[in-house]
Amino acid sequence: MFKFRARNIFLFLFCVNLFLFQKIYTQDLIDPNQEPEIDLAIRKVLVWKGEITGIYDRKTQLKIMIHRNNDLPNSMPDRDSLKAEILNQNWIVYQKKTKKELAVFYPRDLIWEKNLKNSKENSYTAVIWGELVASDQKSLSLIISGSYIAKYKEEKAFIEPNEYFTKKKSSLPKRIIHAKDRKEMLLVDRGVFIYGQGIDSTEASFNAEFFQPNLGNLVEIAPFYMDKYEVTNEEYKLYLKETNSKPPAHWENGNIPEGKESHPVNFLSFKEVQGYAKWSGKRIPTEMEWEKAARGPGIEIYQNRDETLSYYIQSIAYPFGNEFDARLCNTFESGIKSTISVYELPTTSASPYGMIGMCGNVAEWTDSFYNAYLNQPFVLKGYGKVYKVIRGGSYLENSSNAKSFHRSYGGNPNLSEDRRAGFRLVTDYKQ
Repeated sequence: MFKFRARNIFLFLFCVNLFLFQKIYTQDLIDPNQEPEIDLAIRKVLVWKGEITGIYDRKTQLKIMIHRNNDLPNSMPDRDSLKAEILNQNWIVYQKKTKKELAVFYPRDLIWEKNLKNSKENSYTAVIWGELVASDQKSLSLIISGSYIAKYKEEKAFIEPNEYFTKKKSSLPKRIIHAKDRKEMLLVDRGVFIYGQGIDSTEASFNAEFFQPNLGNLVEIAPFYMDKYEVTNEEYKLYLKETNSKPPAHWENGNIPEGKESHPVNFLSFKEVQGYAKWSGKRIPTEMEWEKAARGPGIEIYQNRDETLSYYIQSIAYPFGNEFDARLCNTFESGIKSTISVYELPTTSASPYGMIGMCGNVAEWTDSFYNAYLNQPFVLKGYGKVYKVIRGGSYLENSSNAKSFHRSYGGNPNLSEDRRAGFRLVTDYKQ
């Protein structure tokens, strides 16, 4: 790995955090007694990481602060075992931002600075002396505050079948059943995505940097799960029964419209949707989460030989592609002039993540205020922290309003009285 050796001895001050991970306990759709038909691969998982906080000549001193996970009270490692682990191997020193390998650290001795007084104590510290060996003087000069050493462990990871050749790995289940409302929810992976459109600057969806993407203007979204289908009338009725809440104003005598039990609940205010979200233990998605779930990342990023990045825009206008199809999206063009069952739309209408009905039928509330995007040239009516963004279009609107990037809004005269849309909810991935 290193072409020649340039030895220098420095005084280091390290702070190392031990990150211990616990398994996420979610229920997926796979029978636990059945052999799962999935692809497995080995991936590295961070156990602890030590950042350099000071560098001095002549000696190498590493100050290590090891924290245990409070959710795993018995996880604090034995100090003797940890000392043996540190002293019995060499450690690569990585550059903070690039994660480039800068040098190898050879530990010589370790002394604990703080005694572990009892099992409830969250941390203890150690001082380590050693020697650095780098490939050249330049690499040594790059070892500054923020450089780090790290301990990893290997575990099996799930590989999405359609991502096998791109090596995008995920250890999270693709599907879960939510414990409260029993709705099927699908995973939206962590990662950046490109939002909006870059053609019509007069629209609220205009992204001024759409055609000049870079890591600075793409949006990073943490992993989350979203309802596969919109909340139906029948599901909403269960919430009303358990909370003794008022039914939607358009339900005659408080009853679901005849034959529409599996249709998406519609004409709700934002506050009514908030009530269901609180009861279920889920939350209303942000508009960026909604858009990513509806149209996918929309961009692929590749590293070139010179370590620069290339960006390939692959965004789509509708969940199922760029061409509108009335068979896959219940808008004014379909001629149905009413909602349809959430289970009536074919699977070919699904978004890249598998959600059904994110185009037409009923529009959906998001939890984001209707604000202007960055560098938008026009100030449009409604901008500010008054209205909430609505997405997806409905059977009452044309296909343009059903595009995944289209932004509408509701909340006039207020968020309690403007009954404009239906909804689906999300839940965060918790580890």
